[in-house]
Amino acid sequence: MIKFFRKIRQRLLSENKFSKYLLYAFGEIVLVVIGILIALQINNWNQEKENNKLKVFYMKSLMNDLNIDTLDINRITQIQVSDNHKTNDFLNRIYSQSATIDTIVKIAKKEFEYAFQVKRDYSNNTFNTIISSGNIELLDRELIEKLMELNSLQTDQLKRFQSNLNSYLDVVSNYSKSFPVVNSNAPENNIIDSILWNNINEKEFVGNFTTVLKLREFTFDNTIKGHLKVKEKTIETLNLIERLLGE
Repeated sequence: MIKFFRKIRQRLLSENKFSKYLLYAFGEIVLVVIGILIALQINNWNQEKENNKLKVFYMKSLMNDLNIDTLDINRITQIQVSDNHKTNDFLNRIYSQSATIDTIVKIAKKEFEYAFQVKRDYSNNTFNTIISSGNIELLDRELIEKLMELNSLQTDQLKRFQSNLNSYLDVVSNYSKSFPVVNSNAPENNIIDSILWNNINEKEFVGNFTTVLKLREFTFDNTIKGHLKVKEKTIETLNLIERLLGE
């Protein structure tokens, strides 16, 4: 093809047909430009095709993360709701007219579980990858806004929970210095039990233990509300992704 065009140029020049040569040269330039534009368009099509594949991959990966979060929120919320029911039951027994110091000591030593389960993070691997790679603009604007709102809500929830948890742990730490937690599986009237719990300051004990219970109930109640807000926003984002994938 190149030899063909070269022969035409040489023939026009040899025949002194300069005006035709200029016209031919202009036409050749136009053809080159058109060829470049076609190549660029093909490249753009290929790039757009690759971007769409990556976009779909990101959205499906986001859906997987969000589904994991939804299941985990359901699990931990159920645990914390059950925990609060038990705590509330302990408080009702403590404040009942029939309660005695022995009742409260029994709850503190043998029934109340000081350990608990919490949710400390969310499944943000895909979101963090999209942000760090600079590919966030591949996603639809509406989805970007939803993801940013969700991430902000998650961050706020974790900060508030950590603040409440720190307050609760401080109270438990101070409580345990005067009233150490005894192994619930230990036999009754063992030597450690006697040393730690005989001749306790009843007023101080009841005040500290009820504070532990109330703060735990408040912490989990606040955390549950936060989890449910995150779950609501998570489901909204999931529904949007499903709609976008279906378009």
